[in-house]
Amino acid sequence: MANFDAQITDLVGGTIDQAACDQWAADACKEIIHQLPANLKAKCAAATTLNNSTTVMDMDAVGDILHVTRLSANSGGYQVAVREIPAQYGGLATDSTDLNYYGTATDPVYWIDGNTSDAATLYVKPTPEATQTAIVHHISYPTVDVSAVSVIANFPDEAESLVVLYVATRQLLQYQSTMSTSFNSDITTAFTATNTELDETQAICDLINTQADSAVTALGNMATEIALANAQIDEAPAEIVLAQAEVVETATLIDDGIDTAVAAVKTSADLVGAEVILANAEVDLEDMEKAAGYIQTAQGFLGEASGYVNEVNARVAQVNGQIAVANGYLATASGYNQTGQAYLGTAGAYGNQATGFLSAAQGFANELAQKIAIANGYIAEANARLGADNAKYQWYGDQYAKLSAEYARGLAALKGG
Repeated sequence: MANFDAQITDLVGGTIDQAACDQWAADACKEIIHQLPANLKAKCAAATTLNNSTTVMDMDAVGDILHVTRLSANSGGYQVAVREIPAQYGGLATDSTDLNYYGTATDPVYWIDGNTSDAATLYVKPTPEATQTAIVHHISYPTVDVSAVSVIANFPDEAESLVVLYVATRQLLQYQSTMSTSFNSDITTAFTATNTELDETQAICDLINTQADSAVTALGNMATEIALANAQIDEAPAEIVLAQAEVVETATLIDDGIDTAVAAVKTSADLVGAEVILANAEVDLEDMEKAAGYIQTAQGFLGEASGYVNEVNARVAQVNGQIAVANGYLATASGYNQTGQAYLGTAGAYGNQATGFLSAAQGFANELAQKIAIANGYIAEANARLGADNAKYQWYGDQYAKLSAEYARGLAALKGG
């Protein structure tokens, strides 16, 4: 059969802690021995002889006392049973007048009590001698080197498998403890890298915020300029309406005044022409008097026409004045529009500025996304390793439960036997 270390390794699936397994094996033996029935516990017995050089027995590292014997001079050299008495009456073991606790060669006694070194000690009375030795039969707790043996001396063979199970469960608990206290260094590295990336995102977020604030300011200035432009442009329609009114009035003046005056001029001119024709006819007849009358009448009509011409000129001057007023209104409207365009130009500059800030913010946002993506990669790596470790940790726990149950069943079977 393989040594205990190989058997333990087969159950835990990993490298075992040699020194710890040796100690756990010794602990297992103690625990199992305490619960064994008398017939199996006897297989764990050892004997310690007390004589003139070692008259008492130190109870450290000694198990239960099974029984004590002592050679009696009156018994033909045979060992006789030593009777146990309560420790508080140990002083009476040497009192020959005490019938209950006095120890004799044929009725020796023993008790267990402390001494000045605070160690439990077994005393036998009469005190053992070279020729009257005492033998203490007691449970001996074995030590086990799991890498060197496959059997345990002074221990029931049928209980040895329980030692392997016990040690395996403790090794599994140590694995879990080691995993809990010394986490996978790669996971720690991944988390550290994640923190580094996330720490850098704060500075980038601050830069994004700065750019966004600047963009908001620029857009606010843009809105102000647009409002000013709108105020100027809103003034232009009123001026245009005034210009339109002047033009309409001019048209009315031309239709009503100038056209009438021009028609009157034409009528007067026609009359002058008619009188001149009549005057010419009288001249041909050499009637100069009549011709002069006609000429005089023509001159009257000519004066009337001249008056109408003056009226036309006055009306034209009025029209020109109204046209000039209309042009003034139009110039004012154009001024408002030009001022509005200037504001719009400034607004456009602010808009370009805001676009620049937003573009810079987008660049930082892209960098932020890259940082977060890197951090997510590290987190995914950590999660993968955590998943693997968790599966391993869970397997240790499941295996511990199985082996513990098997150990409990085996121990119960031994106790029943």
